[in-house]
Amino acid sequence: MSDSRISSEFIPAGRGLPSWALEALCAKDSATVMVIHPTEQHRKDTLESLHQRGSSPNPQLHVTLNQLLRLLHVDFRLPVLLDDEASSFMGIHKRCAVAAEQHKFPLLHTGANGNWTMKKTQRLQHLHGHLSSLLNPFDWENNPGIDAYEKILRSFEREHGGTLPVLLPRHVLGALDGSDTVPFHFSHLDGILLLDHAPDFTELERAILISLSRFIPVHQLINPGSFRLGHHGAFLVDEYPCDQESLPSWVPQHTVWTPSDDSWRSPIGFEHDTNFTRIAIDDRVQTVNAALEFIDQYRRQSSGRVLIIDGAARDRAHLWSQSLATLGIQWNAASDSLNGQPLFHALLQAARLSQGMSAWGLNALYSMMDSTSLPLAEDMYPDLLHPTEESWRPRPHQDVLQGMAQQFHVLGGPGAISRWVGALSRAKPSATDRNPREREQALEETQWWISCLLHSWKPLLMGEDIHMLKYDVFGCSSGAELPLPPSPDNGTSWLIQFVKWLDFDELSHRKAPFDRSLGTFHTLLESIQRIQSTMKQEGVSSSFDGTEFIELLTYIGQITTLSSTHIKTSGIEVLTPKEAIGLEADLIILAGLDVDAWVMKSSVVPWLDAKAQLELGMFQTDLLIRQGRHHIKHLLNAAPLVVMFDSTHEDGGGPSAPFGEWLADVRRSGEWDAMRSPPPFIPTSTYQGESPSRRWEWKSRELGQGSWLCPRTSWVADEDDKRRTIRHGPFPRDARQQLGMDLKHSIQPRTTSNHSAALINSFEASIQNDRKQREPSLKAIEAGTSLSWEHRSHLLHIDTLNLRPTHSSSKAPGSTAAQWPHLGHREEKVVSLSVDPRPLPAYSNEALSMNHRFGMIDASLNRGVWSPSRLEKWLQCPRGAWVTQFLHAQNEDEGISEDVDFRIRGILAHEVAGALLTGHGVSVSGPDLERIEPLHQGPMGDLAAGWDTILAYLNEHVQWLGRHNAVSVHRTRDLIDATPAQWNEYQESGEPISPRGRLFRMYESDLTLEHAAPIACEWKALLGKKSVTIDASDDNDQPSSFEMFGYADRVDVVVLNEEQQRILTEAGLLDVSSEAPKPAPLDGTPYAAKRLVIIRDLKTVRGPAIKKRGLRHLRCLFEELQLALYARAWEITHPGDRVIGVGATEIGELTTHYVELDDDIASISEELQVGVTTRHLPLHFPSVEAKGQYRSSFRTWMYERLKTAQRGISAANDGQVNPTPGTHCNYCVVRQSCSVSSFSGGSY
Repeated sequence: MSDSRISSEFIPAGRGLPSWALEALCAKDSATVMVIHPTEQHRKDTLESLHQRGSSPNPQLHVTLNQLLRLLHVDFRLPVLLDDEASSFMGIHKRCAVAAEQHKFPLLHTGANGNWTMKKTQRLQHLHGHLSSLLNPFDWENNPGIDAYEKILRSFEREHGGTLPVLLPRHVLGALDGSDTVPFHFSHLDGILLLDHAPDFTELERAILISLSRFIPVHQLINPGSFRLGHHGAFLVDEYPCDQESLPSWVPQHTVWTPSDDSWRSPIGFEHDTNFTRIAIDDRVQTVNAALEFIDQYRRQSSGRVLIIDGAARDRAHLWSQSLATLGIQWNAASDSLNGQPLFHALLQAARLSQGMSAWGLNALYSMMDSTSLPLAEDMYPDLLHPTEESWRPRPHQDVLQGMAQQFHVLGGPGAISRWVGALSRAKPSATDRNPREREQALEETQWWISCLLHSWKPLLMGEDIHMLKYDVFGCSSGAELPLPPSPDNGTSWLIQFVKWLDFDELSHRKAPFDRSLGTFHTLLESIQRIQSTMKQEGVSSSFDGTEFIELLTYIGQITTLSSTHIKTSGIEVLTPKEAIGLEADLIILAGLDVDAWVMKSSVVPWLDAKAQLELGMFQTDLLIRQGRHHIKHLLNAAPLVVMFDSTHEDGGGPSAPFGEWLADVRRSGEWDAMRSPPPFIPTSTYQGESPSRRWEWKSRELGQGSWLCPRTSWVADEDDKRRTIRHGPFPRDARQQLGMDLKHSIQPRTTSNHSAALINSFEASIQNDRKQREPSLKAIEAGTSLSWEHRSHLLHIDTLNLRPTHSSSKAPGSTAAQWPHLGHREEKVVSLSVDPRPLPAYSNEALSMNHRFGMIDASLNRGVWSPSRLEKWLQCPRGAWVTQFLHAQNEDEGISEDVDFRIRGILAHEVAGALLTGHGVSVSGPDLERIEPLHQGPMGDLAAGWDTILAYLNEHVQWLGRHNAVSVHRTRDLIDATPAQWNEYQESGEPISPRGRLFRMYESDLTLEHAAPIACEWKALLGKKSVTIDASDDNDQPSSFEMFGYADRVDVVVLNEEQQRILTEAGLLDVSSEAPKPAPLDGTPYAAKRLVIIRDLKTVRGPAIKKRGLRHLRCLFEELQLALYARAWEITHPGDRVIGVGATEIGELTTHYVELDDDIASISEELQVGVTTRHLPLHFPSVEAKGQYRSSFRTWMYERLKTAQRGISAANDGQVNPTPGTHCNYCVVRQSCSVSSFSGGSY
């Protein structure tokens, strides 16, 4: 026996506590021995075994190494353990910050790069924790200051009169070495039995045990084998184990085992007569289900203990818990991480609202507002009252936030909150708002809410935003000074305030098994209170603000665990290989030893590179592999039945290194084939025979190497002359999928569906696909023929037609067809435009009982007032219109792009045009201008005046202009051809900017309309309070009508000279003295108008390229309804006026005013300077003579477009909501769920 009184003894792998030791511990007259277990799980198992044998063990005699240290800590009366990691860390961090300013960490902090951060302290903590197991951790080159850090730890201990856990082993060793008396808890012991541990003991652990052996002898049990490879396990002294003669007297008498060979299979394995089964899997996803199948079959026959070994057991704890629950087995991990709680994650997101490059961004605001993990009360500031409007509250309106973010290009980041406050302070309802009073309330409530958030987030604001707190807030609508909440003093006060905002009723209803919302806040607040107490004891400020507070929350989440009751079914455990060392079972399932689950890669330690590790004598890159070999050897000998899953044949898969080495050894040893045999507890019928319910099958993996048992997740069986695909799985979703597959193949299902009436709905896509294959096509018609109007009832979508015009199709004559209307007419090679057949009629088949899916519902979708945009949605796809307009489903919020939104650029062009017309005297959305005067003859005729108007509008309303980011620089150059510096100089000193850019070109184009006098901008189509009644006709040409409201972009009156007036008067088209009480008729009845009017629609376009110029104008004529509806609305609200022209103004790099003129004024049209005139309508809408009356193509066009609008309204009134797939599906809100969406694909 050595002087250190340390002895050792070989024991075979596969059993942690030998049977002779267990019997001795049960004996009443045996020596008093303390047992040091390798894991807490083994300790608990041993105590349970002793209880089952009728013994009453003393728990203090069964410890792990960590518990041994705690006993010695008590025996030597060392200062109390400071085991609150969070509060200790913050105290240490404050001391590190002071030391850094005193240049104690010259390699880490010079002071020039800002303050000392928590990240640096965390990195030092990580490094020190890794080195704390060494006896001399400081003597190495490039030491970043670990010795100074330890001095800080010791000074912290002295200040608080305690012991830090990381320094406990060193303090215990010092106390042991300096003591001459036996520690109290060890004074009555005869010896210490140190069970087998995986390699290797740290320097401090070895030193403590050797020092302890001066008082109490230590007998170590170790596995035989190569120490270099890890089979041997950890040892205290390099001495050969004792034999029968040298066995210490205090050790229970037994026969000392002497190893005869170095085989991986030990006597314990032979005692178990272990049966090995290798399961080959093609996909690691199959592992859990296959393991459950084995467990289910085993538990039907036996009540033995089952160990599931998974290298990633802690990461997959929820998966295993959920999976085992399907078998009625309760198992869950002993604790959950605070960082993994949804509420904690949502809280961190809320705290970061004011920090970083996404600070105050729209998505960050939405994330906080709409969080289901952290539901906020509807009224966050109940104590605040509006000075003048009692019902107004500080609350957000998402449409306001979205609109303001797009309009003012508010992106997240430094300064974003000032842009929010500035934009909202100047926000006003648009001239086109139907309910300006409601809009005023929404704008001011959002402004008030965002200002309240600014003050509530004061402790967490970035430095760039602090100055915003000194400004008073005046309502953008009421003008009253708005009350604001008091600002919290620090981050902790903010957190307490945030708790008060929560909707606890909704929070308490959360029942997810992994969600511990209320406990999260309790744990978090307790941690912060303890930290504050520590800070006060340190005599430093306990105030945490800004990024420091957020880092503190993050750190608390990382280190804090939420304890829970470990509910489990006895006899089954899910463990990692490390946790399973020393344990035995009746069945061991190696279900997670692949390369991704059981990782053999060492963690990276800051500043500890290979050179430093060599200097410190801890360069052990193979340590994890050595430990793994030790663990796997134990597991392979610890049960009579071992089932292992091997993913070698999966791409990217394969066993982890220790497991793979063992498999390779078995292959070489010739015992490979023995592992083919199935486990004895599964019925033969599950893997042999022709039964369709077989769960396993034999598959060949290598040519000439036989077959292996593999899980069978699905198979095909012949049943009733049909081939049935059968899916196996333990989850309810597997049963649902099986039901779906049976129904899809018309097989009688084994289970019933939740909603039988819905089963037939699955056939919608295939039926509609059949319709698509059969629908008529324009490609099939011959020259001189047309696709008749009657074919519209056979169409599924309109993409097969020529509805969207091109230059070529717009020139092909369609009005010459023998039948009109038609869906397309071919003269030669080119097919003409189709007359708009939308909305397409719903498909009906009474035999299928699916009319509700094809688009007919038992409800009338009446709307009192329609707008052109709503009507166009209904023409495009009735199903999509129904979902958005009546069911109010919306797309997810799009967020804000880095570039200025294209729609906002369009709105900007509209508003600048409105500003110019306002300068001319036109009231935007107001009464018509009585003065008939072209723009070039009015106040805006002076280029300088017009340019100043444009610049003044931009200066007041476009806040993002002139910023120095790349997007703003580009858009400033595009709009006014100026640099940010030039624009800022203009704002500050009025330095003139030369008139250039997109907006000036638009203004110049307006001046060319010498015969067009603007009289209305954003004109309200209104006759009465709410709408105007539009006279139209149905498909049978019977009179009909509907109510409409909308805003027309621009209305011009044609300015005629005397000669032109004379020509039109003689033609019966003009009578300047007319007081006609009725609007101009659509049927061709002669009508002498008092004024001739042009309706314009402003459209912003990209470019346009030369080939695409004028296409937007064509779409307005043939595809959209706005121009026709506004034209007729003007005539109805202005009896005596006649609309003789409509068109789109394309605003792009160049601005072009297109206008389609009525062919009734063809005699003077070439003389008029009203824009670029087009003559498309005569080619597609015939001049009609009825009852001797002539109707121009223009009036026919207007009549047909009104008929199309009426057709859409009638479809809604009849409950027709049939889907009409097409390219528009890419932007539809139901594109993911619609079975005929061209976006979702599938069988359609």
